[in-house]
Amino acid sequence: MKKYILTVFAFTALVSCTGSFLDKNTNHENASDEMMTWDGLTTGSAFSQMTRNVIPSYQVSGDEDYGTTFYQQSEDLQGSLFARYSGVVRSDWHYNNQYDITGIGWYEIMFTDAYTRVISPWEELDAVRDEFPGEVALGDILKVATMQRVTDTYGPIPYLQIGSGAVTMQYDSQEIVYRKFFEELGSAIDVLTGLYLAQPAVKLMESYDNVFSGQVSQWLKFANTLRLRLAMRVVYADENLAMSQAEAALANPAGLLSSANDVVALHKPVSGAWVHPIYAIQYEYNDACAGATIEAYMNCYKDPRISKYFVAGSDGEFHGVRNGINLTETYRSSKLLSKANAAVFDDLVWTKPAEACFLEAEYWLRKGNDAKAKECYENGIRISFETEGASGVDSYITNSTDIVDAYTDVISSSNSWQRQLTDVTVAWQSSDSFEKNLERIITQKYIAIYPAGQEAWSEFRRTGYPKVIPYSVNKSNGTIDTNLQIRRLNYPSSEYRTNNANVQAAISTLNEETLSTGKGDNGGVRLWWDRNPRF
Repeated sequence: MKKYILTVFAFTALVSCTGSFLDKNTNHENASDEMMTWDGLTTGSAFSQMTRNVIPSYQVSGDEDYGTTFYQQSEDLQGSLFARYSGVVRSDWHYNNQYDITGIGWYEIMFTDAYTRVISPWEELDAVRDEFPGEVALGDILKVATMQRVTDTYGPIPYLQIGSGAVTMQYDSQEIVYRKFFEELGSAIDVLTGLYLAQPAVKLMESYDNVFSGQVSQWLKFANTLRLRLAMRVVYADENLAMSQAEAALANPAGLLSSANDVVALHKPVSGAWVHPIYAIQYEYNDACAGATIEAYMNCYKDPRISKYFVAGSDGEFHGVRNGINLTETYRSSKLLSKANAAVFDDLVWTKPAEACFLEAEYWLRKGNDAKAKECYENGIRISFETEGASGVDSYITNSTDIVDAYTDVISSSNSWQRQLTDVTVAWQSSDSFEKNLERIITQKYIAIYPAGQEAWSEFRRTGYPKVIPYSVNKSNGTIDTNLQIRRLNYPSSEYRTNNANVQAAISTLNEETLSTGKGDNGGVRLWWDRNPRF
């Protein structure tokens, strides 16, 4: 990927000692134990480290940036690629681009990075829970936000034993992990709600919070939205659990992310080096560009946000690359292909407020309240346009004619997809079936939450929407169904080496939870929540 990408062995050496990153980046000559208690430094340093790694951001070790590399391997080469937000342009990359899941490094990072760079500092926070309950509640929210991405990638993961000091941890079923998520989120929300109701403008760790500058009200909105996200995620596995958790999220007095000002993002630091990872990947490395599926949806719907997301090619039009094809270097050198509209110093977005609207729209759709579902659906589109600074929302939201019926590959016509992807239009249709309006909600959510690839991939696996352009080359040896697409990633080889007995037990648990006919540790096995009866 670049000359400074860490090998698995180098990475293991870097993070083999729990908390080593924090240790190496603390000046022990100047910070005594007493000083660590001043101005919240004990909690603030750990919290700050967690925020930098919920989604890996630009970080330097020595003279090398490892954060962008970890972002590429845990986000861009996984969720973004599988959701078709991005398209690979390097002809020598085939592992993920053709479902040849054999390259070790890229599918291990999501797992290893979370435990070493998020869980380690969380354990430092957990140790002072009684003394700093509000600060630790914020850490709990970050913990769940991070580990949700991990379990949604692999399935069963070590979770209940986190903080126990165990050298090798047992894996918990995904159902148990999700139930623990709800418990932890509920407790954190309760703590912060108490602070918020007593003093609505209350702030915690303002000097260390590069997301919300310490505003508890904003963290509560994010936590409630996260709770609603997780509730809808499990709706096909446990509808009662899903709806009860959704109702709890909607009932909290702080509310959900609800305006264009509620974007959840890690901001560029005031000082120090910073490069947005998507900019580095697409412009500095020239490894990827826009994906064909999102380009097809936005072009066919005449979506004005396309120029906010991508830069037009040399012909003035927007063109993406289909994944799962046999690439030539012509793709990498072409000036016709669109790249992300990203700049070096852009903030690293975690969650956009439109997502909350679409989650609530789905909730009301499932409750049978068409009027509320329509209202939330249209609010989601409006807030997305406002967030992106795009005009034309009124005509877009009433578009009842355009459908997604074609994708043209401008490099090689043999890779085009001249078939209808969907006949679902943008405009809400109360007369449509539940399933068609659900597709409408998820499709617009897919467009609005870009570039949150991991979340878009999870929603595709959960609902089957949006309908995507399939891979034409599938080298999974039959473990991944081209029609169903990839459902998860293999467990890290490092876990097989160091924690084999627990990994084998996890695979058994995974296979017991899955609806898949195929079994084992491979990309075709469906997760516990991946139980949509339509497929």
